[in-house]
Amino acid sequence: MKILFFAAMLVAHQHTAEMKFREMQDDGSVVYEGEDIDTGRPMFTLFLADGSTIEYAYREEVINYINTNQFQYNDFQ
Repeated sequence: MKILFFAAMLVAHQHTAEMKFREMQDDGSVVYEGEDIDTGRPMFTLFLADGSTIEYAYREEVINYINTNQFQYNDFQ
């Protein structure tokens, strides 16, 4: 039973991050910048509340930032 609860919480948390990603796109704090010419994956720029900018971020990196509030480039995601 505990495993099912944990799995449900994990899915709910991921769903929340997906919703937040879309909200950030809507308010302009996440902007689609095109596809990576090497991988064909979409890249984004994040405009953070403190005025800093994170460029060339993959979607998974943005989702990870939403979940952890720490950004880290990871080409393997």
